[in-house]
Amino acid sequence: MHKKILVICLVLFNLSIFSGCSAKTNPSTEVKTYPVKTIELQDKNYPVSLEYEGITGGSEVRKLSFKSSSKISKIFVSKGQHIKNGDSLIDLDKTDLNSATEASKAQMAAASAQYNKALNGAQSEDINKAQIAVKNAQANYNYYKDLYDKNVTLYEAHAIPQQEVNDTKVKLDGSENDLNSAQETLKQLQNGTREEDKQAALAQLNSAKVDYDSKVNLTQDASLKADEDGYVVDILCKEGEIQASGNPVILIRSENQVVTVGLSDTDVKKIQLGTKAQVKIDDVTTDGEVMNVVQMADKQSGTYSAEIKLLNQIDNSKFYIGQCAKVYINEGEKNGIWIPIASILNDGQDYVYVVEDGRAVRKNITLGQTNENQVCVDGLKNGDNLVNEGMKNIKAGYQVSVE
Repeated sequence: MHKKILVICLVLFNLSIFSGCSAKTNPSTEVKTYPVKTIELQDKNYPVSLEYEGITGGSEVRKLSFKSSSKISKIFVSKGQHIKNGDSLIDLDKTDLNSATEASKAQMAAASAQYNKALNGAQSEDINKAQIAVKNAQANYNYYKDLYDKNVTLYEAHAIPQQEVNDTKVKLDGSENDLNSAQETLKQLQNGTREEDKQAALAQLNSAKVDYDSKVNLTQDASLKADEDGYVVDILCKEGEIQASGNPVILIRSENQVVTVGLSDTDVKKIQLGTKAQVKIDDVTTDGEVMNVVQMADKQSGTYSAEIKLLNQIDNSKFYIGQCAKVYINEGEKNGIWIPIASILNDGQDYVYVVEDGRAVRKNITLGQTNENQVCVDGLKNGDNLVNEGMKNIKAGYQVSVE
């Protein structure tokens, strides 16, 4: 009996101790609050642009070559030199070209004389000469005709061999042909030149003129001259070298400074000639505008080439052909919710935190166009309080305090 009472007392004592400890170790728990900074979102308009990597150069850089093959005689310019319209660039050795031109000129003069003769008709002395030629050919024919008849009679009398008769017949036939030819020539001179002969003579004259003009052009082309103000980009030959026709010998560019970009099939439809742009080369930024858009896509890259002309040219010493450049082509303004790019987090999905009823709420977003450090997004609305500082220290549901 006493043992039961003792056990009951011990149990009650232990319960009182545990209840006392519980009361001391479970005070009201305090919830941690995380300090953040926020901005209230509103619809805004920001200028937007198409951003591309470009290359300096383009159609403003041209390759010049000669139409004929010859030795390089003289180079008048150097790489990087500023040139004016009409300045001499490179000369070929013109010795062979000049000889060919003179020969062609002589052929043209001969063809002109033949045409004039056909056009004006024969002179009296030409007719007299033709008449004498007919008379001589007739006498020659008569002689061989008589000789042939005599030889036939002698052959029939078995006085001469057959071979002698045959030889005389050949000479008779030849004299007859000469007579016919002389008579035809006299007839043409007396009747005047036929129309088709005049046309043939005119065609020969025109052909000779074309050949002469071609030789003159080749000779003139043997001296390359600048056809506009600009700069020498590179020289691809040396004095004394034999240069093949059509091979580039010099690269020049106009004074225009141009950057070329390759546009996607979507973006090429958004711009037109005159569209403004900004171009950044190294640490220099300047204004530009679209001056040319190629209508056919490049076979290899599938992009459409566009050229941007710099409106405010940079120092020529800092403009190198083939250099990379950043190009921002203006696309107008975009209205929407714009947020700082630095406020965006990503765990495989772009998201931000907004504050609602003192707690952090995660919002998944879709990124759109950018403007410097701002980006237009979907997934947020006017009036949202975006966490733009302290967002890396919180998670969804955390209690926050806005500073």
